[in-house]
Amino acid sequence: MSEISGRKFYAYLLLSVLVLFGCKKDKTPPNDQPLTTPVALDASAIATSSFVAHWEEVAAASSYDLFVATDSNFTSPVANYNPKVVTGLYDSVKGLAAKTNYFYRLIAEDGSGKKSEKSNTIKVSVPDSSSDGYVYVGSMDGVLYCFSAVNGQKNWSYKTAGGIEGSPTIKDGMVIITSSDQRTYSLNPLTGALNWFSLTGGAIITSPATGAGFVFVANDSGNVIGMDIASGFKRWNVQPFGNSFIFSSPTYSNGTVYVGSEDFSLYALDALTGATKWSAPTGNFVVSSPAVANGIVYVGSRDRYLYAFDAGTGSLKWKTITNDSIVSSPTIDSGIVYVGSFDNQVHAFDGATGVIKWATTTGGRVQSSPTVSNGIVYAGSFDNKLYAFDSKTGAIKWTATTGDRILSSPVVSNGTVYVGSMDNKLYALDAVTGAMKWTAATGAGIRVSSPAVLTYKGASSLASISGDKQ
Repeated sequence: MSEISGRKFYAYLLLSVLVLFGCKKDKTPPNDQPLTTPVALDASAIATSSFVAHWEEVAAASSYDLFVATDSNFTSPVANYNPKVVTGLYDSVKGLAAKTNYFYRLIAEDGSGKKSEKSNTIKVSVPDSSSDGYVYVGSMDGVLYCFSAVNGQKNWSYKTAGGIEGSPTIKDGMVIITSSDQRTYSLNPLTGALNWFSLTGGAIITSPATGAGFVFVANDSGNVIGMDIASGFKRWNVQPFGNSFIFSSPTYSNGTVYVGSEDFSLYALDALTGATKWSAPTGNFVVSSPAVANGIVYVGSRDRYLYAFDAGTGSLKWKTITNDSIVSSPTIDSGIVYVGSFDNQVHAFDGATGVIKWATTTGGRVQSSPTVSNGIVYAGSFDNKLYAFDSKTGAIKWTATTGDRILSSPVVSNGTVYVGSMDNKLYALDAVTGAMKWTAATGAGIRVSSPAVLTYKGASSLASISGDKQ
């Protein structure tokens, strides 16, 4: 073999070896590492027979095996979910039984059939029709929020052009709110879709009242307005006390609208016409919103007094003093009037005589209006805490701390107390123990807008009318 031929031979041999090894490298089996384990997320849209399961995306996955069962070991699977193959990142699980616990988890799979490990397991409690379904609250960011009462997830939100300081009310299949953008809004409670809005000619920082087919609102120009609840059409618009700023929310009872004013008086207006029936003086601004029970209308004043007037005539029945301004609005339960004061106390008075039953001190001013349920009085304080008092003795049963002042009034429904805080959160707490159930974030502080609750079958629970601008 010549030298040239030998070189060609070895070059050919070397090339053959490189090609051989290169081919072997190309034919190496793919990586046998499993797919990334998916992360199951909390369910949303929890209803009496369904919920929506959610999970995080796995980059290499082409589909997910979703398992749903009535036990955490997945030995009792739900039909068609053992598993169900899903290509997206959520699935609406339907046809479920009310008052039942369900569990779900999933496995990711790629196009070659490779599968991940099982995800974490999520528990979902499907409620019955009497359970709380939706919680509504306004925020200083101008948004009305609708949260799931089950876990605090946001269902929808509606943005106005001003801050929402008033509390939402629920009536005739509508959620009705006011805003400092001078408008009153009617919304669909399930979707947030707008039914109607009505301009009032002044910023509204009080809450709407309803009755006799009307919505009643009061604005910062001194107007009290009665509008048709179905359309928002203004039936009447009066300024019974000039252009005095109105902090007090109107209250409707037996054909009369009661509202306080900065002219130191409480007014009673005819609900159908707006005509003044009577007015009754106090010693300072009436920022507190009136409450009516047993033919008596109760209201607080910045002169430190709680007043009781005859609801029909406006004649004074009694007044009793606290140690500072009363901005909180009174609540009546079983003949006892409960009210907060800037003297840091919650007070209980006999509704017929004004005789004090008890007064319990908190760590700050009490602007929040008390709510009473099952022998417990709930009220927030400027010390960032929600208090639960024994309704008969005033003894503190428990407190729960938030991140800022509580001016909003609590509402109690189906064993849960809901309250907003200036820390940009809505809280859901066990009404008996104060244990935290969940929190939900808003875009700004919840000043004095108090929650409203709607059950799945349409029953509503509203807070007592909160003090100051709400």
